[in-house]
Amino acid sequence: MDQRQQLIRDIYDFLKRNDFVVSEPDLYGLVTFDLICRRGDERYILKILYNVNTFSRIGVVPLIKMSAMTGSKTLIIGEKAGNNMLERGVLYFRHGVPILSFESFKDYIAGEPPFIYSAPGGFYVGINGQKMRILREQNNYSIGYIAQKLGVSRRSVSLYESGSSATIDIYLKLESILRGDISRDVDVSISNEEPMPVNAASGFINEVLTVMNNIGYISEYISRNPFDGLSYNSDSHLIIGAFNNVNENTNRIVSIKKISEVLGDIPVLINREDSNKRNIHGCTIISFNELRKIYDVDSFNEFLEK
Repeated sequence: MDQRQQLIRDIYDFLKRNDFVVSEPDLYGLVTFDLICRRGDERYILKILYNVNTFSRIGVVPLIKMSAMTGSKTLIIGEKAGNNMLERGVLYFRHGVPILSFESFKDYIAGEPPFIYSAPGGFYVGINGQKMRILREQNNYSIGYIAQKLGVSRRSVSLYESGSSATIDIYLKLESILRGDISRDVDVSISNEEPMPVNAASGFINEVLTVMNNIGYISEYISRNPFDGLSYNSDSHLIIGAFNNVNENTNRIVSIKKISEVLGDIPVLINREDSNKRNIHGCTIISFNELRKIYDVDSFNEFLEK
């Protein structure tokens, strides 16, 4: 077993020990993510890479869509970036996706989110500006005094009190001067500001998702997965698989079912051909001809109930 596969297995075991419902480590050769897990209201989509520098920008689009539509946090978990080990307690980013070491992820699950993050120029600490101002005033320190002690401008101190981040060196000096913890937790969520490549469905998958949108669902194509799309409205969350022939894709259907069990969503298989089957491996089967005859969400739900 290589280092990445061992890391996936270790994280899977850790999640199971901590009462998460977890997808199997190998679902039909997944490439977008490696594990999905849920514990109560907590949902995580995990991409696991021993060296996080191998994470490609092409994988960002499906992760962003899945995160938004399933209400999940998306994280990359790794051990190294290039030749350097990831630091415990530090949040990293690649293509806007948050990255934690396995040890940092354990801390995060235990309720200890990171307050240090990596960015161009080094490590930074998010500052709780309100707490900083309160401590400064309690000590009867002026902004000018703090600026002098830090060796920075008064404007920089004002920015810190507005919530700007500081380098670790500056933060440690501030903490010493004010005699208190003024850090704030870093937001562990996707922070993507780069323009992303369009990742659109084509062919039969596009036809299926178009009909789902016309019925009244918000549907998104999710590439590089066993399923093809997610269709959501206020009442129903569906995992959609588009098939030319459901009888020829048993492994893929089993993977869709397992993912639906973790997320708590309904798996629906749309078959291009008419089929006498209504269910396979716990997934509802609807022929495309039947789907095109459904015009609203209520009719769709009635069809599912039947």
